[in-house]
Amino acid sequence: MSNLPEITELEFGEVEFEEELEPIGKTFLYDFDKGDFVMRGGKLVELFELDSLKMWILKIMKTESFRFRIYEETVYGTSIESLIGSSLPRAYIEAEIAREVTESLLLSPYINRLEGWQFERDGKWMRINFKVISPMYNTFDMEVSI
Repeated sequence: MSNLPEITELEFGEVEFEEELEPIGKTFLYDFDKGDFVMRGGKLVELFELDSLKMWILKIMKTESFRFRIYEETVYGTSIESLIGSSLPRAYIEAEIAREVTESLLLSPYINRLEGWQFERDGKWMRINFKVISPMYNTFDMEVSI
């Protein structure tokens, strides 16, 4: 017989942390093809809530990590640009893109998960489609060309 106390199974209640999310603030429409913000009537085009979240997703996906000094101190962007141009097997490239994008986008409390990945190659470009499941904006589709 041991001098150690007998360990019984402990039951822990499920703890739920319900975070009250504020609506996403404004951001500005950016034209990635022109490399500049979009202006109408001499003013920057403002985006709010879901459109603001979609623009944030585009910015994250189209910003190569550690390329710009402004983002040196933060985890911002992805490293998928080099994957798209590589000669690695297509299945590996697609899996790695999904992993990198998911890792980057799940930093937002406005995104619960990503699913339904589809990849379409067009020469040196890749079109990436996926569904975003958001606690505030339900489910919406994203299409990003990189």
